[in-house]
Amino acid sequence: MEKYLPVMSADYKSKHYAKGVFAAIRKKTAKISVGIYIFFGIVLLGGAYGTYWARGRIEDYRLEGQDDLISAGYVVMGVFAFFAVVALACIVITIIRHARGTNKWKETCAKNNGYTVRDMDEFERQTLDMECRVVKLLGTAEALANGQSDGILTKDYIYLADAHHSVLKISDLTAACIVKQTVSVDSMPVHKKLDYLTVMLLSRNGSRAIAECSKESGTALITFLKRKCPGIYTADGNVISDEDFNRLG
Repeated sequence: MEKYLPVMSADYKSKHYAKGVFAAIRKKTAKISVGIYIFFGIVLLGGAYGTYWARGRIEDYRLEGQDDLISAGYVVMGVFAFFAVVALACIVITIIRHARGTNKWKETCAKNNGYTVRDMDEFERQTLDMECRVVKLLGTAEALANGQSDGILTKDYIYLADAHHSVLKISDLTAACIVKQTVSVDSMPVHKKLDYLTVMLLSRNGSRAIAECSKESGTALITFLKRKCPGIYTADGNVISDEDFNRLG
C-alpha cells in the first residue's frame, strides 16, 4: 500500500501545497491556460483572416458576374467565421476561469461536489495532518505523459486531481471500482482501439471522481477505501465496464 498511498511528507507538502490545495489547483490551471491561449489564438487569427479572405472573394465573384460561386463563397466565409467565434469563446471562458482567485476555486469545487466551503476548508486543513496520504495511481513517467497529478487522501476526504477537481467525503462514497475504458486511435490507414484502466468513485450525492490507474494501484486504493467504508460497492475488486459503473448511479 505504501507504494501507491504513501504518507505525505513535509517536503512534499511544502513543494506542492505550500499555499494550500486550491492555490495549487489555480496554479495548475494557469499553466494549462497558456497552451489554450496559444492554440485558440492561432485558430482565431486563422478564422478571422479566412473570413476576411472569403469576403473579398465574394466581392470578386460579384464584380465578375459569377453569381453561381457567391453562395459557395458565403458557405466558406461562414465556416471560417464559425471557427473564429468558437476560438474567441474558448479564450474568453479560459480568461474567466484563469481569473478565479483561490477562494473562488474553493467555492466552485464545493458547489460542484455538493458540499460547503467549510467542508473544503476542512479538507484543506486535513492535508496538513500526519495521516494525509498521496494517491499515486501511475508511475512518474506515465503520469507526466498523461498529464495526471497525484491525488490526496485525508482522514475524511479524497481528491483524485481529476479534470473536474472532485473532492469527495469518504463517508459519502457508495462505489469505488476499477473500470475499463476504451479510446479509439486513428493512425491512417490503421484504426484501432486501446483499453486502459481507471478508478471511478461515486458519491451518494451523485458526484464522481475518476483517474487513470494500473490494476495494482487501483486495487490498493479500493482496498483502503473498503476498510474505511465496508458498505461501499467495489465489484469484489473485479474490473467492470464503463456501462456497468454508470448503472450504479
